[in-house]
Amino acid sequence: MSSEFTPSSTPFKPLTTARDGSNFTYESLHNRIPHILTDVINDFYASIQKSTSPAAISEGKALTSQLSQLKHEMVTDKVLTPLDDDKVGDIDVWNHWLGLYFPTATWYTTPFLTWETYLYRRIASIFKRSEHWSRHDFFAMKKEATFKASMVAVAKLCSRVDALTRDSLADSENKTKMHLAFVEMLQASLWGNQTDLSMFPDLNSEALEEMQARISSGENNSKIVANDTDQIWKIVSQLQGGRIDIVLDNSGFELLQDVLLAHWLVSLGYAQKVVFHSKRIPWYVSDVTNEDFFWLVRAAQTPSLIGTKGMATEDEAALVGLGNQWSQFLADGTWEVKDELFWTGPYGFRYLPTEGKDAWDNELIKADLVIFKGDLNYRKLIYDLEWPISTPFVDALGDIATDPRAPAIVALRTSKCDTITGVDPDRAKELFAKQKDWMYSGQYGVIQLSPGRWQGV
Repeated sequence: MSSEFTPSSTPFKPLTTARDGSNFTYESLHNRIPHILTDVINDFYASIQKSTSPAAISEGKALTSQLSQLKHEMVTDKVLTPLDDDKVGDIDVWNHWLGLYFPTATWYTTPFLTWETYLYRRIASIFKRSEHWSRHDFFAMKKEATFKASMVAVAKLCSRVDALTRDSLADSENKTKMHLAFVEMLQASLWGNQTDLSMFPDLNSEALEEMQARISSGENNSKIVANDTDQIWKIVSQLQGGRIDIVLDNSGFELLQDVLLAHWLVSLGYAQKVVFHSKRIPWYVSDVTNEDFFWLVRAAQTPSLIGTKGMATEDEAALVGLGNQWSQFLADGTWEVKDELFWTGPYGFRYLPTEGKDAWDNELIKADLVIFKGDLNYRKLIYDLEWPISTPFVDALGDIATDPRAPAIVALRTSKCDTITGVDPDRAKELFAKQKDWMYSGQYGVIQLSPGRWQGV
């Protein structure tokens, strides 16, 4: 690892909270994240009320007090304290990292990526150390409710992709048609990242369906500010039974788009195996856990369990058919879901070869191409720094770009934080003039590539 780069000593300034309230980091710490934590407390209180166990109710009230204490520490700018061991397996890593790099850091002085990931790890620890609530997903209610509210649109989308896949299979020698189909599927996966409950905690079904309509129509495509799709296709089009990994971000509609992309890639033979990487603990409100993944597959197989009101018969049939195929993919090993601890650890992804060997050596380098989904994964890829905006994406990745074993790395991200690389300076100037908050509005996206061992293809 380069001596000029450590978590607390970086080549460019990390994103930190502006005391005058002038940046997005301040808005997040002062308003957005306290809102999310309040929602966690309120939703958990509703879960406690449903319990019939006096012991669980009593313990739940104690956990609520701990969550309230965490919120108090955050808004009053206390020091980030060591985490209590919850037997998940990574607390020693977390506490060593905190003690080594941020021993006296407070919420308002530590980098954005540091305090934000610490927050979600500490929330998880509060629940994991409990007797009655250790398996409680404190974000599950919100994740499932948003997906359930859009089942009609979900079925329509599945019907569309089912038809696209069949059409592709019927004319698979038509390389232009394959290229166009891939572009559609990749961009749908990109824009699915807009459905992020940590950024838009009050996302409702109407807003979700509007997003889905823009994705389907291609209206958003002009808002891709860095686009390496054609170079990515050059790699994918050469795969014959390759392996593609997807490091997942949000559950629900975004996960559906990722699953549909994987479905198309396997059905057309570009991938023989797809490995999905999920989170082992509830994370950033809507991030995918193993339970979320298998819940989505079950919902597709049996949509009546969620609700089919207003769903066209042919759309429901397509949804069920795809769900059954996905279940078979999981059963025969074509698809796998893995939840390495590194994804909810404190280190950025440039440290994968040294601190994340379980993910890097055991999994990712076996892939031909790895897709990193979403804003948080992007921030962990490039680190949360005030990069010069034209810095090449590859240059910001560190060792995972230069390791001779490295797979092609693709970032699909709608930008919800004010750090970004690989954008033409003139384009950036135009965007700032048009919309001051474009970098963190969630309205603009990137599709970026580090070719890894596919360099020169």
